[in-house]
Amino acid sequence: MIYLDNAATSAFKPKGVLDALAYDLAHSANSGRSGHRYALDAAMKIEDCRHFLLSALGASDGGYGIAFTKNCTEALNLGIFGFLRAGMRVVTTSYDHNSVLRPLFELEKRGKIELMVVEPDESGFISAAHMDAAMQNADFCAVSAASNVTGARIDTDALAASAAKHGVITLVDGAQAVPLVRIDMRKTPFDMLALPGHKGLHGPQGTGCLIFRNDLMLQPLVMGGTGTASDSTYQPTEPPEALEAGTLFAGGIAALHEGAKWSFAERAKNAAVVKRLAGELIEYLKGLNAEVYTKDPALGVVSFNLKDKDSSFVANALAERDFAVRGGLHCAPLAHKALGTLSRGAVRASIGSDNTEKDIYLFVAALEKINIMKR
Repeated sequence: MIYLDNAATSAFKPKGVLDALAYDLAHSANSGRSGHRYALDAAMKIEDCRHFLLSALGASDGGYGIAFTKNCTEALNLGIFGFLRAGMRVVTTSYDHNSVLRPLFELEKRGKIELMVVEPDESGFISAAHMDAAMQNADFCAVSAASNVTGARIDTDALAASAAKHGVITLVDGAQAVPLVRIDMRKTPFDMLALPGHKGLHGPQGTGCLIFRNDLMLQPLVMGGTGTASDSTYQPTEPPEALEAGTLFAGGIAALHEGAKWSFAERAKNAAVVKRLAGELIEYLKGLNAEVYTKDPALGVVSFNLKDKDSSFVANALAERDFAVRGGLHCAPLAHKALGTLSRGAVRASIGSDNTEKDIYLFVAALEKINIMKR
């Protein structure tokens, strides 16, 4: 199979990721619950991952904490429901994923918040000026650093500056951006950053995290055993334990650490490969007279439609030829509404660090055959 679905989950996993998972299965223990060697080892590996991610993202100055979650969706929910209070005014964008949109629209429906959705400008990007105007009257902003549909990036420096100017709390969805988009929370001091482990960080599924300012006093989504304050029937208040009830996926977090170390170390090389191949694919697609919605190839996300063909038809035809892509709406309905593709979706080919020029040539050759097929 030629795998071009890396925006959903990265196919390539470094050997260290596999080794960490295998080790944990052979030495299973519940971190933070016992004092024996295996339990302490699992706890230390979790802390090692915690410290590495904070350091790699410029958040190791003591002002930030990190809570591990089972995915980026849970991290975003923790940031949204854990912080928002009744009456707050919230800004998001039409390019955001349902992991952001659904919690916010639910809170709006309940009458808890006022919600403003910023649309892309004529160039297909969320402009810094439009975001700044919206944030003038906001308390909270939840926004993706990059669209999972088109790969369009938001100006993170301008976003941080607007938030500081207007006193807005920021929650950034880094699912499609980190680590290829450089985020340094010393220079762009977002209040919260949500990450999945299984995409750009090349870790396993079932892992994610929320990096947050310690003074935000987030409320937990889940309550239960933490291994701390066990004499109390009330949830501890000190993060991260207060936000990590239940048994953590210790092996997954150790594997995430290995994937993250590799991903940050190889960032420059991977970014160059992904951007070059995505740029080549866009040019080939134009030669097929495809409708191409991606304008920025930097993150390897290339969305398109072949003329007069539904995206699901094309994605299924590619699957029959052993190509992995995604068709449909990509859990981002407002983005497709803005693009005019709400009725047929789009085909998304998302390039990873291990893809090659040969993959792109074979993919385009398959598209040429599909392009002349009749439904």
